[in-house]
Amino acid sequence: MAVRLFLLAASAAVLASAQGVSPGCTAKSFSYPSWIIQDVKHTPQNVTFSISNRVTDYEANLACQYTKTGLNACSIQGTPAANDTLQVSVLREDPRLYIVKQSWECNDRGKLLTFTAQGNASAAKNYTSPLLVRGSLTSPVAITPEYPDGPTGHNSPGCTAKSEKPSWVLTAIHYTDEPGDGVTSTPFKNFNAIVTNPANGYQASCIPGGGNFGDPNNLSRLTCAGVEFQSSSVGSYPISTTASFDPETLAFSLNQTWYCDDTDAAKPLKIIATGNTTLSLTCNTETTATNQTNQYCSNLAPSIPLSGTLGTVTTLHPYSLTDPVPSSRGDGCTLTSIFNPRWQFSDFQINGGSVTFEVILTAADRGFQYPIPIYQGAAVKGGEAGWYECEIGADGGNGLPLWPYKCSFRYEAEGKGLELRAEWECRDLDEGHP
Repeated sequence: MAVRLFLLAASAAVLASAQGVSPGCTAKSFSYPSWIIQDVKHTPQNVTFSISNRVTDYEANLACQYTKTGLNACSIQGTPAANDTLQVSVLREDPRLYIVKQSWECNDRGKLLTFTAQGNASAAKNYTSPLLVRGSLTSPVAITPEYPDGPTGHNSPGCTAKSEKPSWVLTAIHYTDEPGDGVTSTPFKNFNAIVTNPANGYQASCIPGGGNFGDPNNLSRLTCAGVEFQSSSVGSYPISTTASFDPETLAFSLNQTWYCDDTDAAKPLKIIATGNTTLSLTCNTETTATNQTNQYCSNLAPSIPLSGTLGTVTTLHPYSLTDPVPSSRGDGCTLTSIFNPRWQFSDFQINGGSVTFEVILTAADRGFQYPIPIYQGAAVKGGEAGWYECEIGADGGNGLPLWPYKCSFRYEAEGKGLELRAEWECRDLDEGHP
């Protein structure tokens, strides 16, 4: 069911008078409502386990008796809190299946919100690792979060085993040295290489600069980036690569951090390794009109192998590789619409008595969105005087919209006041179900 947001509707309808919990509770509730089940013990009569809410850090121990055919409700061991909302059931015919439903409350954003989520997951009886149960929100809005794919190759078969002896393959290597004469040309050095990690299939392209503010001629600090540079599906753990090249010795060094969970998604690994080699390059020289000698080098072999040294290996939180990355830019469409629904107006004009302007939702995280033009349409039928339908122009950006799909407005010339009634959709958390 589509969740549509109306500017004049009071968001208090989805708020509850309750107490909040952990920092970031609201954002995490929208991003990954989920639970971890572990310490599972099966008998012919029952199953016991512990469960924790990944948003609130709520924990409980449960026991489920197989008393009837079909679903059997589990009970919390000990004395549950009076307002405990956890509901867990197991299926007698399939004891591998866990069905979870729970409500919790957040007030970390200055407003009180009650969240309700439900989900299910299955695991073999002999599965001993923590089990992730991903949930879908049913309140305050219906959202099934879209989880990232995770870092490249994290679950590729053999990722963990191949990482024990790290190595890389270097291709498309080019080195340029143009000293310049200081009058008609300036000094220019360049180095390019593509680095491939066989453990996960990840490729990074390395170029000079060391970042946006680096020296483009400084080859001792290369900037390396792959798919994470232009993808939002990587998640909280992008692969990172740094490299350097010494033109005098042709020495190339590499430091890379990558991730594997192919053997057990509940035990993801963060892997850091380094590699060093002397590149075998073939160079050609060219003399310029100003008697400067330029040098151009490349690898003749299709590829150059690079053996590495394994550094640190760290076990991360269960299933964290496919968690969404918290936005460093602030709220997107959904959270802005719930907590602070406002519009930003620009380019206001009156031409021949007809009003035009541009508008965009004041989300902090706008991505590449720009305001959309609004033109004055027909008078609203049967409505208050002075209200006109919006004729919405072509969109002003790429990606998920931050504009109304339907609206009407009124401009009061004497007081120079502009009122907008708008309906819009948010797709930032669940693109398939706005």
